Amino acid sequence: MLSRRHRLGTSNDTKARAGTATRARARAAVRVWGTTALTVALLTPAAVATADPFGAAAETARRTAAAQPRVAGVLPLDDYSDMVVDGVHSRLFLSDPTRGAVVVTDFDGAVLKQVTGLPGAAQLALSKDTATLYAALPGADTVAAISTTTHEVVARYATGAGTAPRTLAVSGERLWFGYGSEGAGDIGSLDLTTARPVVTLGQATADHWYSAPALATSADAPGVLVAGDRDVGPATFAVYDVHTATARRTAERRLQDAGGTRDLTFTADGKNIIVASGSPYYHQVLRTSDLADAGHYPAAAYPNAVAVAADGAVAAGVDSAHGSDVFVFEPGARTSHGVFEFASGDSSPLLLPAGLGWAPDNRHLFAVTRETRQGAPVVLRVLTTPDKAATETVLHIPSTTPSGARSLTGRLASDLPFPAGTAVTLTRLNPGTAKPVTLPSTTLAADETFALTDRATVHGYITYTASFAGDALHLPSSTSIEVHIP
Repeated sequence: MLSRRHRLGTSNDTKARAGTATRARARAAVRVWGTTALTVALLTPAAVATADPFGAAAETARRTAAAQPRVAGVLPLDDYSDMVVDGVHSRLFLSDPTRGAVVVTDFDGAVLKQVTGLPGAAQLALSKDTATLYAALPGADTVAAISTTTHEVVARYATGAGTAPRTLAVSGERLWFGYGSEGAGDIGSLDLTTARPVVTLGQATADHWYSAPALATSADAPGVLVAGDRDVGPATFAVYDVHTATARRTAERRLQDAGGTRDLTFTADGKNIIVASGSPYYHQVLRTSDLADAGHYPAAAYPNAVAVAADGAVAAGVDSAHGSDVFVFEPGARTSHGVFEFASGDSSPLLLPAGLGWAPDNRHLFAVTRETRQGAPVVLRVLTTPDKAATETVLHIPSTTPSGARSLTGRLASDLPFPAGTAVTLTRLNPGTAKPVTLPSTTLAADETFALTDRATVHGYITYTASFAGDALHLPSSTSIEVHIP
C-alpha cells in the first residue's frame, strides 16, 4: 500500500483542557479563554492554553480542527460501486457489485429497499425526469431500469453478449454506456425515444479505450459526453458531441501525470470537468470544449472522489487513512473552506472511490466509507458543510506586566485568506467595571498578524479581548486573556 500522511496529533489540545481546569488566582496568574465557530458545526475543539504561574508568556492556542461527520448508518453492502442522490424523492441509491443489488435509503441512511437480482451492479444514472434509475449490469450484459418510486425493476435492456456494461451517463433521451473487457473498451448508446429502445454499439471503437471508460454528462452542457480511462495511466480523456444518435469526438487529450480515473463530473455551469484520478495529488479541472487545463483543487494525495453541488460548491475526496478525507471549495477557489476527517481513535475509515454526493440543500454531503480492516462494513456518513469559513483568533500578552505600556500581539487564521484591511477589535475590561474600553482599531498585516500597544496605567486583573466580527466569507471569532498588573 502507498504511504499516507501522518495523522494530526492532539497533545496540545489535551494540555489545553488540563490548563483551563486550574485557574489559580495567584499574583502572576493568567486566564485565557475564547470562542470560535467551527468549520463544521459538529465538534467543539479544545479551547485554550495552560496558565503560566511563573510570569512567562500567555497565549491562546485555539485550533481549527477537521471535524467528525455524523454516521448515518451501516449499509447492507458487501461491496460498493456507485451512489446516486435523488433530490426529487429524497433517496439515495447505492450499488453493490458483489451481491448484485441496489440499496435504497432515505437521506438519514435508513434502508428502504434492497433491489436484488442485478448481477455485478456497477454505475448508476438517473433519467432526465428522475422517474427511472438505470443500473449497469456487467454480469448480465444488461442495463436495468428501476422505478424511483416503487423501487422495482421495470425493464431490462440487453446490450449484447460479452459487452459487460459498467459505466452510464444520460444525455437527453439517450443512455450512453461504457462497455468491454480489458483491451477492448468502447462506448454504446441506448435510444429511449422508441417503443423498443435501440442499442447501438461501437460508438468509439476507433478511440481504442483500454476498458469501459468513465462517462459524464450534465444538463448544463446538453449534447456533450466526456469519457476517461479508468484502468490505465497515463489516462486519456475525450469529449463527444452526442446531440444525435452517433457520438462524434470533438476533443482528446492524454494527461501524462494522471492515473486511472476514479471519479469524473462536470462543474455546475457545464464549462469544465473535474477529475479525481489518484495522481497528481490534486483534483484536475479541464475545459469541456477542448480539455485544456482550467485550474485545480488542491485537496491532498490520492484523489478518488468528487461531487459538485447545485450552487457550484466542490467536494474533493481523497483516499487517506490518516489526515483529512474531504475538502470543500467554493467554485474556482484554491483554498478549502471546509475540511472533514473520518478517522477517530483507532478507527481509520477510508472514503470509497466515487463515494460523494450532495443533498439538494447544498449543505449536506453524503460520503460512503469503509474501514481498512478485512470484512469491515460499508458506512454512510453525513457531512454538514459551512456557509462560511471558520476563523481562529489568537492573542498574546505577557502574563505579568508592570503598569504602563504593554504589547498586545496576535493573529487571525482561517483556511480562506482574509482581504486586505481586515479589522480586529481589541478591548480592555478594567477592574471593578462592567463595560470594556475599546482600544484604537488595528488591521491585519500581510502575514495575518496584528499588534497594538496599550499605554493605560491600570492596576489589578485586566481582561483583554480580541474579536473578529466576520465578513461575507468568514465566521466571527474572539478570544480573551486576563492579566494581572501589580
